[in-house]
Amino acid sequence: MSKLFKLKECLNLDEAAIHLSNVLGEPVTLADIYRLTLDKHIKLSANFVNGAQARLGKRVKASDVKFELMTTNFLTGEKFDVPFHFAPKGEIRISDCPDSDFLSFEDKVSSICGLWDLTMIGSEAIDIEYYYEQMTSGLEVTLVGLDGVFLEKDGIFANLHTDYEDNEYQPGSKAQLKLLKARIVKNNLTVEEAEKEIKIFEGERKKYLEKRAKNKPEDNYFPSGGLSEHDYVLVVKTKELTRFIQSLEDTSPQAKPLSSKERNSLLVLLGAVCKHGDIDPNQRGIATSLVAMTELIGAPLTDDTIRKILNQIEPAIESRSK
Repeated sequence: MSKLFKLKECLNLDEAAIHLSNVLGEPVTLADIYRLTLDKHIKLSANFVNGAQARLGKRVKASDVKFELMTTNFLTGEKFDVPFHFAPKGEIRISDCPDSDFLSFEDKVSSICGLWDLTMIGSEAIDIEYYYEQMTSGLEVTLVGLDGVFLEKDGIFANLHTDYEDNEYQPGSKAQLKLLKARIVKNNLTVEEAEKEIKIFEGERKKYLEKRAKNKPEDNYFPSGGLSEHDYVLVVKTKELTRFIQSLEDTSPQAKPLSSKERNSLLVLLGAVCKHGDIDPNQRGIATSLVAMTELIGAPLTDDTIRKILNQIEPAIESRSK
């Protein structure tokens, strides 16, 4: 798989576990990847195969959010003992830090597709925790995220939304009809009993569609409770796997800082090896070939890393030759 690794944009989680096992020389399981994600060592992405709906937004500073003072409970009319500030436009605080940035979303619901990174600040973190616990302890994760799932791609954030048609608790929705049909079969209702249930649903369906037609388009959606409300596949981008592997190399306890003399000596030695192997460090595209070589030995380096090393060879040789 190492030869094809650089050609792939991402790997599914099973493939990622195999790749990490091969490179690190120790077993890496699916549960390990979930744990590494929860501990923010690896960033997972979701590939929305059939697309999804979401409100799009951006990251903003707390100073750019216009807060309002809430003094009264709008449901009961009672005054709060301790008034508090809130964001009337629904901005979401990214963390619990007082000076944390916020996510600000537009009202419109848009279509998204393809690869989006999990931010791990919303219900997506609960989903990963659920998968991890199911594979390790078997415990049920009962936490609920009220703000929904948050994704990010190229600086754009997405808050996943679900159509009320897909909400089985919404009277008159398609999802409720599907649930009703399943209940009719499960309970072995008679024809008369089934027709009665269907007739009640049809009345609710009519009311629902009339209300839906009067709504703004965005009012027909609500924040998704989790990733499972959409068609998606969890993946890891290949560049993210390479970054993670390099981070382990950078923090290896065996690694000691090299002195300038030691670094120059290694560069001179590398220059001699290149010359003996008829490798020109200045040749166009040589870095790409060397990347492939490092992947073949199970210790991949990035194109940028190799270029930086190659650019230092000639100055090191010149300084040694003086």
